[in-house]
Amino acid sequence: MIELAATAFFMAWSVGANDSAKAVGTAVGSGIVGFKRAVLIITVFTTLGAVIGHSAVPGTITRLAGGLTTAQVALALFSAASAVTLASLLSMPISTTQSIVGALIGSSLALGLPVDWLTIGKIVSAWFFSPAFASFLAIVIYKLYKPLLKRIRGLKNLELTQKWLVFLASAYSAFNLGTNEVSNVIGLAKAGGMSNPNAIMALIMAFGTLTFSYKVMMTIGKDIAPLGPTSAFSSQFGASIAVNTANLFGLPVSSGQAVVGAISGLSAYKGEKVNKKVLTDIVKSWVEAPLFAGVLAFFLIKLFSAAGF
Repeated sequence: MIELAATAFFMAWSVGANDSAKAVGTAVGSGIVGFKRAVLIITVFTTLGAVIGHSAVPGTITRLAGGLTTAQVALALFSAASAVTLASLLSMPISTTQSIVGALIGSSLALGLPVDWLTIGKIVSAWFFSPAFASFLAIVIYKLYKPLLKRIRGLKNLELTQKWLVFLASAYSAFNLGTNEVSNVIGLAKAGGMSNPNAIMALIMAFGTLTFSYKVMMTIGKDIAPLGPTSAFSSQFGASIAVNTANLFGLPVSSGQAVVGAISGLSAYKGEKVNKKVLTDIVKSWVEAPLFAGVLAFFLIKLFSAAGF
């Protein structure tokens, strides 16, 4: 049980280091919210999402972990967390969800357990659908939102309105982060025997945000495309709705893929320059991270099984 707790905490920390950037990266990158306030938003609303949010996602992840012992779940979590941490070192906003799924597939293959390929297929299809859907939603929100701003009189009132809307979009995204990505870790921890780890996982994730997330936030908020307040709100809110929709169907999608899709899609629609090199590197990392997690989990479980653990 100790090894499960340690690796679950490592995974929660890595979620904070990487995934939290997708919830508040647009707000920080556009200069509307400072880094310390962003950490506070993550701490409060992600904890709320993990504790009171409802999602069928943990059940999906738990089913994929069927047949694994507590020690094997711990190795899968360690493999996924290692992949996410490596990506964070490279400032790449990847999917912790994909890394966890990759690690679970690698674990099952190493043990000769059946893999629920039908569920895997649904999850993978959602990974392709969510950034496209988020991009569409961001454009729709932008087209509806921008004319409304023109009706607001006074520069001070306009700035205040935009700040509050970006804050609300970030808070909504952080809540979804707790309901989705943190719930993935919680689902595996519970599958391994831990009881009610919701709040502690969310707090450890917040510590990951505080200590290691700034560079990934800048990749999201500045490096993909320039973001003003209107684009920041539209992208973040569109991505949040896309992720929330997937949650309702129990599909563990990536908030990172959704927000990257929303930013790049909206920027292209507006005729703004999208950094294709950064975008290409991000997409490559979406493939490499789950592959790395799966291969590492496969070899670790083979190694520990051969050693009699």
